[in-house]
Amino acid sequence: MSGMENDGIATRRSFLKSGAILAAPLGLAVPGAALAADDRAMRLARLEDEAAIRALHRDWLVRVNGRSVTADLCVSARAAACLGDEICGIIQDEDGVVEITANGERASGYYPCRIETESRMAAENTFAQMALAQGGGVTRTSEPRLLSVEYAKIADRWVIATVEAGTA
Repeated sequence: MSGMENDGIATRRSFLKSGAILAAPLGLAVPGAALAADDRAMRLARLEDEAAIRALHRDWLVRVNGRSVTADLCVSARAAACLGDEICGIIQDEDGVVEITANGERASGYYPCRIETESRMAAENTFAQMALAQGGGVTRTSEPRLLSVEYAKIADRWVIATVEAGTA
């Protein structure tokens, strides 16, 4: 081979090597872009789930305060009645915190609030009997609590699994 042919081969090899070196970052960028798009889609889905949970919680609060909680917001009728009959109102102090599990199937919500309870007097004496007969005889209290709510995603719809009113 003459020197000229050798130079041509070396030039072609250098060209191919530098082309491969320049193309390598582009090959890595495509999966990175796909991962970024997947990450954005996951974050959007999380935000949508959190918004749906907060809307469900607001609807539930309205129903609790109107004394008309129905099982359509809850996993079961037992979950709908989990706070008991003595609770007559919940005043939420803050938005609270919502935590969604990694698989997106369950979530927990923690809400500082004031819970109003109502209890009827026992008709043990004449005064209590008169108060009950006139529509009174009810004792109301209000105390700070931390509402802990567990949510479940069933058929792409969030529902309430359990509700507990712990001490604040």
